[in-house]
Amino acid sequence: MHFVGEEGLLLDHRRQRLYALNACATIVWSLLEEGKSAAEASRFLAEQFAMPAKVAASYVADVVRQYAALCQDPSPAPETPIAAPREVKLPADTVDRAGVVRTYTLLGSVIRVHYGDEALCEDIHPIVQHNAVDEASNLVGIIDVVVLQEGGTVSIFADREECGASAIAEAAVALRACLIRLAVKRSGGLCALHAGALARDGKALLLPGDAGHGKSTLSAGLAARGFEMLSDDTTLLTGTPPIVRCIPVGLCIKRGAYPVLEPLYPRLAALPERRRPDGREARYLSPADLCWASENAAVAVRWIVFPRYHPEQGTALRPVSRHDALVRLMRGVYFLSGSLDERSLEQLIAWIEGIECFELPIASLDAGTSILRELCQ
Repeated sequence: MHFVGEEGLLLDHRRQRLYALNACATIVWSLLEEGKSAAEASRFLAEQFAMPAKVAASYVADVVRQYAALCQDPSPAPETPIAAPREVKLPADTVDRAGVVRTYTLLGSVIRVHYGDEALCEDIHPIVQHNAVDEASNLVGIIDVVVLQEGGTVSIFADREECGASAIAEAAVALRACLIRLAVKRSGGLCALHAGALARDGKALLLPGDAGHGKSTLSAGLAARGFEMLSDDTTLLTGTPPIVRCIPVGLCIKRGAYPVLEPLYPRLAALPERRRPDGREARYLSPADLCWASENAAVAVRWIVFPRYHPEQGTALRPVSRHDALVRLMRGVYFLSGSLDERSLEQLIAWIEGIECFELPIASLDAGTSILRELCQ
């Protein structure tokens, strides 16, 4: 049991599952953990909260029944928290034969990409060119990545292991994602979140949410109104207490947001469309196109806001409990250790205790950015 305010989180380490308990269930669970009987727990609830004895007994019975169901769950523990990469036997001279070589840096990692030919490089390089550096003999700890085309498929290999494969039209986005994964994995951080992040006056705003909720559109709107971008769709938390590291890889703008953002970013209309792995078309603003924090920036989170585009609901900021915010956030957390343990969970609980949490249904970009500018004063 881990406590977030008056509510709890129950960690099943073996199955790598986290269960959210409301305040009543947390009290009942704590009493049972102390060795109280179900009858004693029922009496405590009835006396402390002036509720009918039958209602209190029903609450306790529900908790006991749910616990029994969890104990009887036949689901096996995951064999490995991280899918093992598939080692590929590339010919020994594959790297040497690669037609074009470009070197990139991200989060302190140096990644040398060997493109199969000039055409492949010309197609893919522009999406990651902001991270390009000149080749230098004193670079150490280099990660070698090979990008090869065979027929209509482009395959990406990192240190002789397959990192991904895609259709030609999706290759640029696939390599961008691969570079982010490699750099984040080697960063020494705590975890990666499915969220965007921006900075304002030395404090960070986190925007978590599923694809299509409007995170990137809102981020672009805020970056045009005085915020500095820290990351697009992957946010890295590192250190104790955790802070956000800047990942300067640009911003993905999906087709539906073009009309809204083109007045703010006139260059957007001239950018090539790239197909994502989910089949959707998007354009990618580079860090040079937006107000982006320096690549060494590391900022403490002050606010977490869960945005969601809801044109019929209006735009309004609504407080969310830290318990609820952490439960939502955990759906998109990847721990770099490969698994969730008690220490990592306690780190996140201590971290979120100092953060203001909200949800933000958005009907218009102007209204949403105005509300968040006022919040982040």
